[in-house]
Amino acid sequence: MIIFLLILLLLVVLILNAFFLYIQQRGSKALGSQAPKVKMDEGLEESTKKFLEKTKEEWQIKSSYNGSKLYGWFTNNNAHVTAILVHGFGVDHNSLNVHAQLFDKLGCNTLQIDNQAAGKSEGKYLGFGYIEGLDLLDWIKELNKRKPDQKIVLFGASMGAATVMLATRNDLPKNVKLIIEDSGYTSAFDILSYHCQKRYHIKGKWLINGISLMSKIRAGFSYQQANCKKALEQNKLPILFMHGKNDFTVPYKMEGKLSTCGKFPKKTYKSLGVHIRSYYVDSINYQSAVDNFLKMYL
Repeated sequence: MIIFLLILLLLVVLILNAFFLYIQQRGSKALGSQAPKVKMDEGLEESTKKFLEKTKEEWQIKSSYNGSKLYGWFTNNNAHVTAILVHGFGVDHNSLNVHAQLFDKLGCNTLQIDNQAAGKSEGKYLGFGYIEGLDLLDWIKELNKRKPDQKIVLFGASMGAATVMLATRNDLPKNVKLIIEDSGYTSAFDILSYHCQKRYHIKGKWLINGISLMSKIRAGFSYQQANCKKALEQNKLPILFMHGKNDFTVPYKMEGKLSTCGKFPKKTYKSLGVHIRSYYVDSINYQSAVDNFLKMYL
């Protein structure tokens, strides 16, 4: 009987570890990271191409979380405001080139980073915003060391949006002035539950809790620690919530759950776009919302 139970326990551990690797290992496609094909509004491709031709400084830091080497690219616009752009799940900094172009157009310097386990950066596991949020603190410190007296804007998309929201759990430097989140989710547990039901037609509460335990053992955090709603309850920074009503990667209903959390200055922008593609199809209104938010709180 004891041998049977030990074998059963070992089998459960192996299954949970396999799910953990499927979900959090570098290159994971567990949340369907293939970007939707959406035609950009006229002029966006050309202006993004011009932005990419600008000289970029490659920066490197060491994660205080686990020692991984992390890379970022700084575009100097000779401004007193720098936007740090945090990308989403299963992609790298290039996924936000068009958004970096927007901040450049609005007169900001930009720092595009590769998260842990993405692009050029080291790291084995994706952190659903928890690990990335701690690394973001390191990037802010690096920016303040290299470019003192900057006002800082945090922009994140999808998991990057979760990252910038989760970063508010910490005591951010006073020169971090505002946050813009595009298509962020309420928590790691919520988004995994949603995809379990949407993609695999199962209610995976116990499974996700088990994988969360494996994440705690192997990656150092549980899914309960990646809870944006709890983070926002303590937040004081102004936040612009930007979501598309046709987003089926992060369901649009999560926007309402996020924007009603906490007591802090907040604005909302809504489009008919799909996941992280509002700017592609509604560029005039999207740019206006960002521009007005910057002018209001910088």
